[in-house]
Amino acid sequence: MVGQSNMQGHGYIAKQDETTGQYLNGTLPWMMETYPEKYSKLQQVSTDGNITWTSRDDVWVTYNRENYLDVHNHIGQYGPLVPGFGGDPGQQGEQMGPELGFGWTLAETLNGQQQKQQILLLKLAWGGRSLAENFRPPSSGGTTGLYYEAVIANTYKTLTQLHQFFPTFDGRYQLAGFAWHQGWNDGCDVNMTNEYEDNLANLIRDVRRDLNTPNLPFVIGVSGFQGYTPDHGRRDAIVAAQFAVANATKYPEFRGTVESVDTRAFHRDPFPASPGNQGYHWNNNCETYWLIGEAMANGMLGLLQKQFETQALGDTVQVKVA
Repeated sequence: MVGQSNMQGHGYIAKQDETTGQYLNGTLPWMMETYPEKYSKLQQVSTDGNITWTSRDDVWVTYNRENYLDVHNHIGQYGPLVPGFGGDPGQQGEQMGPELGFGWTLAETLNGQQQKQQILLLKLAWGGRSLAENFRPPSSGGTTGLYYEAVIANTYKTLTQLHQFFPTFDGRYQLAGFAWHQGWNDGCDVNMTNEYEDNLANLIRDVRRDLNTPNLPFVIGVSGFQGYTPDHGRRDAIVAAQFAVANATKYPEFRGTVESVDTRAFHRDPFPASPGNQGYHWNNNCETYWLIGEAMANGMLGLLQKQFETQALGDTVQVKVA
């Protein structure tokens, strides 16, 4: 799971009204109260009456959680999936991103079947980073982005150290998919916007090459931060570019392996409809981040099903653990 601040996630998990103490709209407690049939599963009550977040032991998460100028800390937080794998350093447990809905949706679908599968979400995200410069793929020419290089290097580094963080890891894994949610910074600049489509197509090609996984499924959560009525045409242009790379007529090489999912309907108005006013962070709304992750997971599941049907899902790598 790779991107900038919205892949980090800045949904305020449990922010309360300073006067009444009520949980604000768009927080996880609000979601569980408003839509209990869908979200009550996120909490569990122990035999002694304590209420805790539900931990999904079938979904492991590693998250770099580092300052936007730091690319060396490949794991800043790890463990089973619970709310709180979002935000910047110092915000552990307070914020969430797409990983929660993504992981739950994958696990409920894959592990609702006969065979249990252990899922790993390897999350690498930094705030305020552009595709045109910071994540710039080698095939786009010019200077390769430092954060592109960090994604590749830190992916390999993390995968070779999994046994240190998850003792039951048996040394085998399969690179099953790549989730991308990024685009705010590029949409702030006309030149970056104009080259976004080419850069994104090159990102897909280069990541597949550098991770030695030529059929790696890519799911893209489009940059619908401001819904269907953004404040500038550049925002629409970024979304159009993100949809374009999943167009099999335009990019036949990506047929059946790239999916762009719409996120614009998940926009929620700022406070009081959401816990915050950061439009560039989906107004800090946890429901929005959940729905983005859920949609991206469903897109990924569709790609995996297509690969299974065509017997193309065979890019398996085994790590030998000392």
